Amino acid sequence: MNILKHSIFWSIFFAIHSGLYAQQFSIEGVVSTKQGQPISEATIYVSQSVWAISDAEGQFQLQDLDSGEYPIVVSRVGYQSKELTVQIPLPADSEFEIILDEKIYDNNPVVVTANRTSKMLQDVSVPVSVVNQNEIEASGSLRLSDILDEQIGLNIVSDHGTGIQVQGFDPEYTLILIDNQPVIGRTAGTLDLTRLSVGNIEQIEIVKGPSSALWGSNALAGVINIITEKGSKPFTLDVNGRYGSHSTYDAGLNGTFKKDRLRGRFFGNYNGSSGYDLNDKTVAPTIPEYENITLSGGVNYRINSNLDFGISTRYYSEDQFYNDEISNGNSTDAIVGEDLQTDFSLSPELNFYLGNKFLLETNAFLSTFESKSESIFTESGEIYFSDSFSQTLNKYESKASAFWNSDHSTIAGIGMNREDLTAEIYADVPGFNSYFMFGQHEWQASEKLSLIGGFRFDAHSEYRSQLSPKFSALYKANDKIQFRASFGGGFKAPDFRQLFLNFTNPIAGYSVFGTSTVVEGIERLEEDGQIEELYFSPSEITDIRAEESFAINAGSDLFVNDDIQINFNAFRNSINDLIETQRIALKTNGQSVFSYFNLNKVYTQGLETELKFQPSYFNGLRISLGYQYLDARRQITRTFDRVENGVVVTKTEQVYIPLYNRSKHTFNAKLYQYFEKSGIETGLRFMLRGKYWFFDYNDNGIDEESEYVLNDDNPFQNTIVNYSISKTFAERYKVQFGINNLFDFQDEIVLPSNPGRTFYTQININIF
Repeated sequence: MNILKHSIFWSIFFAIHSGLYAQQFSIEGVVSTKQGQPISEATIYVSQSVWAISDAEGQFQLQDLDSGEYPIVVSRVGYQSKELTVQIPLPADSEFEIILDEKIYDNNPVVVTANRTSKMLQDVSVPVSVVNQNEIEASGSLRLSDILDEQIGLNIVSDHGTGIQVQGFDPEYTLILIDNQPVIGRTAGTLDLTRLSVGNIEQIEIVKGPSSALWGSNALAGVINIITEKGSKPFTLDVNGRYGSHSTYDAGLNGTFKKDRLRGRFFGNYNGSSGYDLNDKTVAPTIPEYENITLSGGVNYRINSNLDFGISTRYYSEDQFYNDEISNGNSTDAIVGEDLQTDFSLSPELNFYLGNKFLLETNAFLSTFESKSESIFTESGEIYFSDSFSQTLNKYESKASAFWNSDHSTIAGIGMNREDLTAEIYADVPGFNSYFMFGQHEWQASEKLSLIGGFRFDAHSEYRSQLSPKFSALYKANDKIQFRASFGGGFKAPDFRQLFLNFTNPIAGYSVFGTSTVVEGIERLEEDGQIEELYFSPSEITDIRAEESFAINAGSDLFVNDDIQINFNAFRNSINDLIETQRIALKTNGQSVFSYFNLNKVYTQGLETELKFQPSYFNGLRISLGYQYLDARRQITRTFDRVENGVVVTKTEQVYIPLYNRSKHTFNAKLYQYFEKSGIETGLRFMLRGKYWFFDYNDNGIDEESEYVLNDDNPFQNTIVNYSISKTFAERYKVQFGINNLFDFQDEIVLPSNPGRTFYTQININIF
């Protein structure tokens, strides 16, 4: 009997053991070109839990595969993606080789910003678009503002720098990242995008809609993540030089290397211009003479199969020089000014892999930004104006990813931020401490349906805690059409300016106080006899809350055939507790005193659609057409008089009026043609903005036709057309010629960052 029991036990054991291990396989393969050159950094994707990246020799390994048939997607920037089906196990002694064809444009790259995990673009359930390296080079763009201005749904605006509107939101509501780390140094909420060179960018990922559930504050409107080149070949070195209108010059050096377990990159850029003036009635130029330098680099070392370490750094410095004059009674005094900005960051990271199932990532981000402005009287050498600003942000984060199986994956993370600021116009500013945790789970409910749910909790030292939820779904009805929908919450924390500002303009005489300095500021002005009338008691001004947003995005992707793709996305964003300035007192000099309140509500809603056409029968041609409809409004309280029963009665009502500088209709079109035999590539891009309300000049809360930029009689006035043509010689040398703003649109008030029609010539040399 015992022998029988033991026999049954061991039979069951070996059956289970054999069942477990007989069904588990690993396959090895190589990714290469038609010429047999290995392709590194290619993504071989089976599912969330099974994927690999090819090494310097193009080799990869997929593990923990059960027997059966698997769809595999292989992608790499600069190559056509390939989809194939593999039967596991492979035949004995068979070689698994994947050959990729080179491609000028990649329509389905791998993205990381939308979900903080690597996914194919068409598998992402939130609105995201990608600008790849080839498009950046073909467009001739130098700075981030140049290339973003050509994307549908994004509008460049000039307000304390060159910023970007996303889904109708001001620049302060969009988070800008470089390799998943924030860029600091905003002025009045705007991050000047001209600070960021695009010479070493692999791709730009643009996520639209609130993304605070993954990225925290300032991601209320969306996220723009700049992914830089990391190095995939033994050694590459490119140099470029450019010269154009207004004595604009640009020189760059970009190199990468990879040897065994070590890879790295380095980048340098020198950029400058003599500036330009759109108003000859003033001494000060519209854009002053400037020069800047960008240096960045990093290394990654694979310590062993489970552990790798990396560190990256970036330095930016800019000098601006200008002449101006100050009126002083019947005379004027000449002044000369200089503005200096510096930006430095350092980011170490450590990644620990446990097979294909678990990944632990730990990183730190240490950054500083400094800005100094000084102007002096030319004749006497005395200081007329001086100001300085210094900001530091230190961020620490740990994130764990678990790929449980082909249907379930989870990410979770914790971290903290420490932010400090020093400036002459701020009162005693305490450091900001914030702590956060986030989590997200993805469920592949079926072959057609995937669901994602997540949250982020932020606890801050200066305002109440925030909980930001996220939910999204992707449904692939068939090979021709898929639907996506997402709901998310976002928030924007009050900044240093809104909490601690203590500023009085020495010339105009008005004052602005943050909510923590307003009581002391008003008391000081009253003691000095400078207050004529109080509209609010300082004690009524309470601490401001973070702005909160809730948004819905819903859209579809229609794959008409292999050549045509049409994307739709409808959105609705609602913001509560919008922080705005409000006049709280009148000074004896006739000027006002301002502070900050949670006043109004805002909503933006609209529709975006884009058609992509890349005909297989006309190799090298790519056409895209985009359109955005936008309705963006804010709530105000309007006061008016009405006669009731023969008596004039003052009434108030709450109404929604349009937001400034938002066009209801925006169009763009891009056409690129690459001729492989001749090495010639041309690019033609159109950007057209419809009319928009610029300012309420009579302060009546009504958008009147005379207050609009553009008009119905000339709807194409604000049309920007850019053209570029390039020729490649001997596969190493590339010469490019371009014309920007072909129709010479310019407006000093509306868009001072646009100098009008400009020309440039550029040469790129691939040394290695």
